[in-house]
Amino acid sequence: MLMNATKYYDGDLNQFLIRTCSEDNVQTVGRVVFGEARGEPREGQIAVAYSIVNRIKHEGYPNSLTAVVNQTTETGGYQYHTLDLESHTQAWNEAKVEQTLEYNNTIEASRDVLCVGVKDPTTCATDFCALDPCPATASNPWWTTINKIKIGNHYFVCRVPA
Repeated sequence: MLMNATKYYDGDLNQFLIRTCSEDNVQTVGRVVFGEARGEPREGQIAVAYSIVNRIKHEGYPNSLTAVVNQTTETGGYQYHTLDLESHTQAWNEAKVEQTLEYNNTIEASRDVLCVGVKDPTTCATDFCALDPCPATASNPWWTTINKIKIGNHYFVCRVPA
């Protein structure tokens, strides 16, 4: 697992955009968006990209982009589950080489979030799931879920301390 000690978010959106707007970061977020939301509407892709940004800003997650994307679960898999799937990695690599519409759309959504600062359609979502309820959208003893919103085929939630 790669770790990056850089604190990306300190409350200043302009500084955050300066720190995150790099081709490497756009590709990293794009890979997650591609795996999790490539068939979703643009708003859903932006929401998935913002789940990474919102985790960086959230006290319950690591505070760097690389650490959030590479965070694993107790069972050792990535929190963004499609990163565990070889078939998704292969599809991403092929789409990238071929510059498919799906690839370009996910990169554009990622760039708009990391470099432009387009509006977050969820306002604060850190978690999402295609089914509801699921562990990602349910409250637990430590965090209460709020602001549940459905965008495309995903449910997004924000988390506050329980």
